[in-house]
Amino acid sequence: MEWFIAKLVYQIQSGEGNHQPQFDEQLRLIQAADFSAALSKAKEVGFDQQTTFLNVKKELVNWRFIDVVALDKIQSMSDKSEVYSQIVETESASDYLNDLKIRARKVRRQLIQLEHYI
Repeated sequence: MEWFIAKLVYQIQSGEGNHQPQFDEQLRLIQAADFSAALSKAKEVGFDQQTTFLNVKKELVNWRFIDVVALDKIQSMSDKSEVYSQIVETESASDYLNDLKIRARKVRRQLIQLEHYI
């Protein structure tokens, strides 16, 4: 059995969908015999995880699976192994870097919150 990393994408729609479009991109570890089996398994997970529920505003929220948009074999499973890489091209380096700073601050806030509860 081999290990793969799959990127699954879901579209999130609340109520009538009169909001900024939302998509959830998930990285999932998949263990399978080969690439074909890994793709099948990743799609199965995607469809199985689709859901519909009511939010706090009593609006119907729909998480619809779009597809598996990346599937890569993991060459080794050891400390510091690279499991996923993506080259990003952007119109504005400064906007991209500012977005990264915001995301990095969120990670640090999570750590602070976790330390607070320990």
